[in-house]
Amino acid sequence: MNLTNFLKQTDALTSQYATEQLIAFIHDIGRVCPEHRRDVFLEMLKSAGRQVEKAANKNVGNDADFDEMYSHIRGNLKSIDSQEITITGVLNEEYDDWYDDSDEEFYYEDNSGISDMLEEACDFVHICMDTERYKEGFAVGKQMLEMEILCDSEYGDEEFSLRDMVSHELLKCDLKQVILDTAYCAYHAVPSAKRQEALYGVIVNAKVDTVTLEAIMQHGDEELSEFEEFLSSWVTFLGDKTDHDADRFILEAVDLLNDISLEVQYAEKYADVHPGLFLNILESGKSVTTNDMVSIGLKAMKTIPKRYVIRSKAALKTAEHVIAADGELPLLEKCYLAACESDTSAQNYLRALLNGYGNGKKREELQKLLVSFPVHKSNSYLLDEGHFRGYGGSVYFEREINRPDNNMVLVLRFLDGQFAEVLDKGLHKSEALGWTGTFMKQGIALFLLCLYEGQWNGKGIAAMAEMAKSAMRFSAEEYRKGICGLEGIGEDDLFCQLFLQWKSIVPMPSDIRNRAIKRITALLEKRTAGIMDANRRNYYGECAAYIAALGEARESMGEMGAKQKLMTSYKDAYPRRSAFREEMRKYGWIDMKRK
Repeated sequence: MNLTNFLKQTDALTSQYATEQLIAFIHDIGRVCPEHRRDVFLEMLKSAGRQVEKAANKNVGNDADFDEMYSHIRGNLKSIDSQEITITGVLNEEYDDWYDDSDEEFYYEDNSGISDMLEEACDFVHICMDTERYKEGFAVGKQMLEMEILCDSEYGDEEFSLRDMVSHELLKCDLKQVILDTAYCAYHAVPSAKRQEALYGVIVNAKVDTVTLEAIMQHGDEELSEFEEFLSSWVTFLGDKTDHDADRFILEAVDLLNDISLEVQYAEKYADVHPGLFLNILESGKSVTTNDMVSIGLKAMKTIPKRYVIRSKAALKTAEHVIAADGELPLLEKCYLAACESDTSAQNYLRALLNGYGNGKKREELQKLLVSFPVHKSNSYLLDEGHFRGYGGSVYFEREINRPDNNMVLVLRFLDGQFAEVLDKGLHKSEALGWTGTFMKQGIALFLLCLYEGQWNGKGIAAMAEMAKSAMRFSAEEYRKGICGLEGIGEDDLFCQLFLQWKSIVPMPSDIRNRAIKRITALLEKRTAGIMDANRRNYYGECAAYIAALGEARESMGEMGAKQKLMTSYKDAYPRRSAFREEMRKYGWIDMKRK
């Protein structure tokens, strides 16, 4: 429950009770209060009784002394800000980066008294907040958060922020409190029309994610005035901003509205810039019916631009609400297609293919999604810098574009049955080495797994299954999203079940099977020779796994004793490589001379 909702319900309940009832309630809170909280509880009660007296005395004081202190503080900050005085960086001679030393490479000396000046300024901002001298508190806090403190060293200058000063233990202060003091002063110091910009400036310059609007609301002695009006204008102010702070603050602000219809309106309005608003509603478990959640989800799928990966997450969350509402199958299938449309991954493609899009016109509709992602005959990745996965607690880029890398495009075409193209464009490398990061290893594993007939009992084919899972970035937890009936199945068993189901829908033609066997046989011979020539002992196990899997696949296709014959031929080709023989034994090779 967020703070605005909590306070609203608190006020509604307390307004119903008589004074005697509230006194009894406070008594009961005191009765169950833990010992370590009792002093705090009593201080809060005393503080409540002193509110009127405190308010009357807040502005009582010596204005001349205050003005003198303010002038003194601003003068110090000007000296720091103009870089007339500096911090000194000294090379730590005991530092050794070769051993990943925990000591800092540099230590810092403050011979100019900068730390004392900043500590004094931090205390001053807090005094300003307590005495309602908000204008001065905001001015000092803003200047501290914006300033760049020069650190001079013989290896080059650098500039420290207030956070850097705390991080390097040059300044001993509660940084979060300083930021909240400044933000609280900013809220009260400027006119309501400029309040959003002032508050946002404090937050952006602070560079601390733990500061939230709720924290600012709870920080001072009094509630923030005109907060409801501010909240709406705050959402509007953040609506067209695309930085990290805007992303997280607009999510919080919309949630604090406690009005689902308004939340949906804002999500729809800012879907191009803040598509996470829709997902936040779908994931929050708001007190609305599942049918309403389905409607919101369908609106999200329609409104969020298809290029955003987050639309896929919204689609799968919508599918969960469809299941909870006992919705119709076509609606579920629509969610699966949308998920693949906006996050064109092997996992999403497989989910759609196995749940409604396996044949006919629907299969064609699914296949069309791959047309916009051509295969480049190269080993490079196609992801832009700054695009990374993860939502919720993990690091997340809200406007991530759906852009699968080259390896994933090849996996998708393999799942689509374009085996000849994948064989030619994916398993094409002429060099024996330099396969890491390319599709070569992944592609061989996928082909061998597809060629193999029967249960995956062999050690070689089991290793290929792990490589195929990695190539497809398969996760049972992720695959189950939006699907029911797969609970309780382990990840390996689920992957095997789905892969075999896929094979029944997308069979590999016999001529391609023969081509694949020949291509893989030749590639493994070349690869193993290259590994041996370069003495890459750390790749012996990998070579043994592929050789074993190839033998197991050929046996499953009717070639009797193929695995032992193949592995023995490799032993004979490299008779002096005892470490290689040991790796082959791990994958089921039987040394007849030892028997």
